[in-house]
Amino acid sequence: MKNDWGDTSVLIVGAGSIGSRHFSILQELGVSRLAACDTDSAKLEVLREALGTDELYPTLSEALQHDFGAVFICTPPALHIGQAHAAIEAGCDVFCEKPLSDSPEGIDELSRLVQDRGKLLMVGLCLRFHEGLRLAKQRLDEGAIGRLVAVRAMVGEYLPEIRPDFQTLFSTQTTGAFDLIHEVDLAVWYANGPPRRVTAMTGNHSDVPMKAPDLAEILVEFNGGVIGSIHLDFFQRARRRMTELLGTEGSILVELASSEQCTVSVYTTHDRDWTHRTIPTERDDMFRAEDRAFLECVALRTPVPVDAQTAKHSVAIVHSARQAAQQGHTMEL
Repeated sequence: MKNDWGDTSVLIVGAGSIGSRHFSILQELGVSRLAACDTDSAKLEVLREALGTDELYPTLSEALQHDFGAVFICTPPALHIGQAHAAIEAGCDVFCEKPLSDSPEGIDELSRLVQDRGKLLMVGLCLRFHEGLRLAKQRLDEGAIGRLVAVRAMVGEYLPEIRPDFQTLFSTQTTGAFDLIHEVDLAVWYANGPPRRVTAMTGNHSDVPMKAPDLAEILVEFNGGVIGSIHLDFFQRARRRMTELLGTEGSILVELASSEQCTVSVYTTHDRDWTHRTIPTERDDMFRAEDRAFLECVALRTPVPVDAQTAKHSVAIVHSARQAAQQGHTMEL
């Protein structure tokens, strides 16, 4: 399959941490022509020195004049919709980092543009490609725990330790803990249905100096009756990430103790006991898997695994949760 996408030319928009990660992985996967653009020339120089690339552009509009097959958008969420529009209108397929936007507004229009132009747009919700979380989804879909009733997802990390430059990040000024949208998307993925209503509490409750909320507690009711409980924080020590699926005939617990391993535990009424499987992982594994999936879709012109309408659900939940927290009541979706 590698040769099927080797001739695909890719432009990375945004030369920060995640843009550089995708650049490196795409090199590893055999993409022959890679370029990047960023308005910050210092970031481009770091990319040039670290990854040995010379095709660098100061603006997206200039870069799109040079005939790329695909564009990876790795910029702040408020820029995503506009940049995706520009790339699709230039004839490119698009991979957009999470979240697709900072608001549901404009997502439906973007979806129509993708369809009208016959292009592909995939959103980078990488935890859907994590081996442990995919195993949990497989066991759920097999009926191992019966009908899913509730999803509990939690992630917490001490941001100053994870990102010493945290005060320069857009998320500490705008989205805060809501930037941890992966757990929101996991609830959507496992519930397998659109959200119906949302309520939330959020605020600044720790000693981490940031303008945006450092804590969010979100409750979501999905069509079909599944309830999602989602905890997000930027102050927890030690870092923790867990997802729990509660069914009528058992439970599944996924614990991501670190980037190097995870444990998937399953309890079923049939076995009346827990089984545990520890899986060695590497942080880049899920990024490799999602990038490979996108490149395969581009090469074969097949539907992407995470499209704009799928990604819209988590954006809508976060948008409504912020409103619910501010207004003090449940938001209907």
